[in-house]
Amino acid sequence: MRQRAWSVSNLPIIRPMGISSLIFLYLPLITVLIFAFNKSEDATTWGGFSTRWFSTILENTDLIRSAKVSLSIAVPCALIAAMIAAGLAIGMGRATGAVQNVLRALVNAPLVLPEIVTSVGTLAFFSQVGIPLRYGSLLFAHVVMCVPFAFLPIRSRLRDFDENIFEAARDLGASSFRVMTKISIPLLVPALLSSGLLSFIISMDDFLTSLFVSGPETTTLPIYIFGLLKLGASPEVNVIAALLLIIPTLGLLVGITWTATRRRSNEARHQ
Repeated sequence: MRQRAWSVSNLPIIRPMGISSLIFLYLPLITVLIFAFNKSEDATTWGGFSTRWFSTILENTDLIRSAKVSLSIAVPCALIAAMIAAGLAIGMGRATGAVQNVLRALVNAPLVLPEIVTSVGTLAFFSQVGIPLRYGSLLFAHVVMCVPFAFLPIRSRLRDFDENIFEAARDLGASSFRVMTKISIPLLVPALLSSGLLSFIISMDDFLTSLFVSGPETTTLPIYIFGLLKLGASPEVNVIAALLLIIPTLGLLVGITWTATRRRSNEARHQ
């Protein structure tokens, strides 16, 4: 009888470690979802099942105003960051050697720098050039923060491109514009959606950058939640956190389903 090849995954401790890691990761999220339906006035004490706080947050004008500010920043930030990242990824693909390495390092540098460094630098830049801390400055700061993250899925998608497809299109007489509109952009759609969704989530979730560069009229949702926590652990915080967890998750599932359906339809069309 042939012996099974040894693997680290065969160790008895691996499975308990994996299960424990999943519990550690998802237990706080599950707790937030459960306590969003808490009847108690205290956010950390379970007092029974109730949906009263969902209706309460709809009557909170300050909360709705901060949510609108976050959405008005996150949506255009996702679009702009995805377009800039696509341009950077395509342009970087044409570079070679040391130039490409330098460009890649410059784009990826904000990913390894502490966010507070970028936040303080952005605030100092706005102060030096006299840019007031309003909607435009906050959107600019969020786009700068999100571009490196949006760059990753687009760059990864470009690496998977089969250059033979483009060569065949050019051999058949297709112009550069037609190759871009009929081949490049359709192939990049899943990566663009991923970049936009990732940028949207990062922008909606950002606290530190918004804290530094937001003005009195641009209080975002994370800043408002932080203010609620300073006043006391209100159950509204659990409801807001639950909605911030559920809505992006549903959007991600819809995007994945749409992308998979589109890919299957394209494969069926080519067969």
